[in-house]
Amino acid sequence: MKIMPLAPLLLLGLFLPGTIVSVDSAWSAAGPINEIRILGNTFVNQKEVSLLEICDPQTLSGEWKSIMGGLDIGEAPPVGAEKFIDPVQLRTYLVNLLDSNGTNSSDVKLDIPEKIVVRRQSTKLSQDWIEEIFKKFIFENSPWRQEDINVQRVRCSGVQLIPTGKMTYDVKAYSSRERFIGNVTVAVDLYVDGEKVRTLTVAGRVEVYANVYHATRPLKQNEMISVADLEVHKMNITEAADRFATLPDQVENRRVLRNIGVHQPLELKDLDKSLVLKRGDPVKIVYEEPGLSVTATGQANADASVGDTLAVVNVSSKKTVYCKVVDSHTVKAVH
Repeated sequence: MKIMPLAPLLLLGLFLPGTIVSVDSAWSAAGPINEIRILGNTFVNQKEVSLLEICDPQTLSGEWKSIMGGLDIGEAPPVGAEKFIDPVQLRTYLVNLLDSNGTNSSDVKLDIPEKIVVRRQSTKLSQDWIEEIFKKFIFENSPWRQEDINVQRVRCSGVQLIPTGKMTYDVKAYSSRERFIGNVTVAVDLYVDGEKVRTLTVAGRVEVYANVYHATRPLKQNEMISVADLEVHKMNITEAADRFATLPDQVENRRVLRNIGVHQPLELKDLDKSLVLKRGDPVKIVYEEPGLSVTATGQANADASVGDTLAVVNVSSKKTVYCKVVDSHTVKAVH
């Protein structure tokens, strides 16, 4: 059935004036109708409101339901708002509709209340649901282990009502450099039936706990750390994620740069670079000249880290050569 477009009837307070109903010849065969009863309060579930939705369906035949269901009278109000229909103009509209259909409008009882309100059906998002999607996003994107994370004080800004329908959502961090620790804020885009309806701002406190190495005894400045010198305790590192030693390679073969007290956590700034060579270790000395590379066996004269320069004895010539440490087996002669 072809339906001509109609001027919208729903406004925040009034009908648009001059509503004209246009019908095609297919409607002329519609059956008789005795009454049209208009509802005083209507909740709709679509963006457009049909004439049928503001009528009591018990007063209508299937044929008239089909006709009225195809007539849009305007856009539905936003969620949380309402729109009104002017009863006088609605009566005029219905009279024109009936007469255009070949029905004598004076023979039809028009039961129209003095106040006609249209509201959009809505769903309220629960605080539990908001917390759940926030935690899920943190757990899936955080570099920290889930068992080491404690999410608390989740709060949301924005209207938590959405139109009723099939809801989907997309969550993203506000900052591309988000570390997912401390105060974290995300944006939740909400979609209903595939159309974006709202963006919520959700923030929460992400506490992170980690196993931090502590000294089991007092450590003196420049002393090498051994396994017996360490114990591990779980600590809240939320305010200092990069401050403490939490990984084995951060403490293995390291010197302390200052005195460390017993049971004191080891801070990265107080630890020297990892040693890859110890005094007396055998190494390969690489001598390089333009177009020439020669190697020799040497022996380290001191402990050293990658990038350090130290004295190395050439085992064959017994000469001391200053070299830069490449790795745990190789040094390069410095010219």
